[in-house]
Amino acid sequence: MKHFVLIALISVTAATAGCKAASNGGGAASAHVVEAATDVVAEQQELDWLEMMPAEELKALEDGDVPEVNHDQARAMPQFGTFRTVNHVLGRSVRLPGYVVPLENEADGRLREFLFVPYYGACIHVPPPPPNQIVHVRLAQGIPMPDMYSPFFLTGKLAAERFDDALAGSAYTMQDAGLKPYEN
Repeated sequence: MKHFVLIALISVTAATAGCKAASNGGGAASAHVVEAATDVVAEQQELDWLEMMPAEELKALEDGDVPEVNHDQARAMPQFGTFRTVNHVLGRSVRLPGYVVPLENEADGRLREFLFVPYYGACIHVPPPPPNQIVHVRLAQGIPMPDMYSPFFLTGKLAAERFDDALAGSAYTMQDAGLKPYEN
C-alpha cells in the first residue's frame, strides 16, 4: 500500500494515456470545455507532472519515503509533501494532462474554480497528491461542468502561488487557463 502514491505519480502519463478511450467516447459533458485565452497550441509544451516536483522530493518518493495508505481510517489522511515549486516550469506555455476536481460553481451550475490533479480520484482518495502536484485554477468566467471521469489537458502558464483548501493544498496556479479534451 505504501507504494500506491509513488506508482500513481510516476505513472501519470501512462494512466492518462490509458484513459484516452474514455475521452474518445465524447458525450455531451466532454464537449463543454474552456477555450484557451491564448490559442497558441504550437508553442505549448506538454509538461510531465513529475517535472513540477523538486528533485529531492521526487527521489524521496522513488525511495518509498511516503506515508502508508490506510483505507480503514474514518477520516481522510493528511496531505504529504511540500509547497516547493520548480522554477523552470513557471511562466512557460504548457499543456498538462489530468483531471478536474471541482471547488466552486456559479449559481447556474457552471464551474468557476477547480483543482487540476494528475490522476483520477485524487483528493477523493487518501491521501491527496503533494501540493506541488496540484494546480489551482480560478476562471474569469464559469464553464459548463466538465466530465470528472474524463482526462483533459489544462493549457496556460503556471505560476507559483500557494492555495489552501480543506480538500487539499496547491503550490501552483494557472491564470487564463484553457481546458481541452485529452488527445494522445
